[in-house]
Amino acid sequence: MAAQRQQQKGGGIIEASDLRYFIRVFSRNWYLVVVAVLLSAVLSYLYSYKIPEVYGASTQILLKDKEVYNYQSQVYQNIGYVAAYGDIINQKRVLTSYDLIDKTLGKLDFDVSYYIIGRFKTSEVYHALPFEVSINVLDPKLNGKPFDLRIVDPDHFELSYDSGSGIITKQHPFGEDIADKDFLLRVERTERILPKHIERLAASDYQFVPHDRNWLVNKYKYGMQVENLEYTTILQVTVEDQIPIKAKLFLDSLSAQYIHYTLQSEFDINQNTLNYIDRQLDEVTQILNRFEQELEDYKLNKDILDLSREEQRYFQELVKYDNDRRKYELMLGSLADLEDYVLNVGEEKLLPPSLYLLEGDDFQRQTLNQLYDMQMQRNR
Repeated sequence: MAAQRQQQKGGGIIEASDLRYFIRVFSRNWYLVVVAVLLSAVLSYLYSYKIPEVYGASTQILLKDKEVYNYQSQVYQNIGYVAAYGDIINQKRVLTSYDLIDKTLGKLDFDVSYYIIGRFKTSEVYHALPFEVSINVLDPKLNGKPFDLRIVDPDHFELSYDSGSGIITKQHPFGEDIADKDFLLRVERTERILPKHIERLAASDYQFVPHDRNWLVNKYKYGMQVENLEYTTILQVTVEDQIPIKAKLFLDSLSAQYIHYTLQSEFDINQNTLNYIDRQLDEVTQILNRFEQELEDYKLNKDILDLSREEQRYFQELVKYDNDRRKYELMLGSLADLEDYVLNVGEEKLLPPSLYLLEGDDFQRQTLNQLYDMQMQRNR
């Protein structure tokens, strides 16, 4: 039993001798651990320092505004949520469409990005340099490639870039058009460069990068987020950029272009409606002109001088003929009654009434007188 206790007592995972060994090694090499920790901290700081900061900006767009009368609301009011959801999806596609983003970028000066080269970090800036670049790249390979610019004196600058076959460095004057086989360039000073500031400006290294428009459109197209706020017809558009003001300018210009597109669509619909109404009016005018011409031809063929008087005369004749028709119908009725009396009188001793007499018919009057006489003789 004593041997078993001795074995259990000395059978731990870490022995005291092992701890003494590690303490002895650490005491001899502690500075290596400190150096490793400090080096890791410095590298982490430099890495985080070199990572570009990204800022986000957002805007909200109201699709439906009840303060403005919309004649289509009476048409779509009973369609339901499905139609509203479909309209929201369509507006999302419009906001992220290539054409709308291209028009937006056409209003902005984002075709060239500017940078300040520091010792550890290259930072992008916007409208913060003493010059502005206008460049038309002739070699597509130079799109997205950096151009290094250094101010030499108040009137000249030095330009360096990689043409693909080596680094090319040349000096050019400010404010003049520069024609090269790879590009067309013009660099304007945005502020007056004084000789006393030339030393500070010459010590700074600047860089600009030209961008292809297609690349810029795709950058914002796929980097832009459009979300519909729940239970509303409001779209929230979010864009990220290293320069906060560029994100804000892009959203402002995008909103303006979208509003212009929406208004232009309404104008086009209204213009199409007006064109349709004009065509209908033209057709009605042609029909009326044709009727007027037919009326004039009729008056000419019938020798009618005054259509109103002719109309009145024909109306009076119509009334007269209608009265005659009624009178003749009464006369026919009297004759029918007289015929019935003559054929069905039988043995009755009645004389035919004078109602059967027709005014102006002498033959009937004479015949009835004879009938009266014969009836009187019979009744005696």
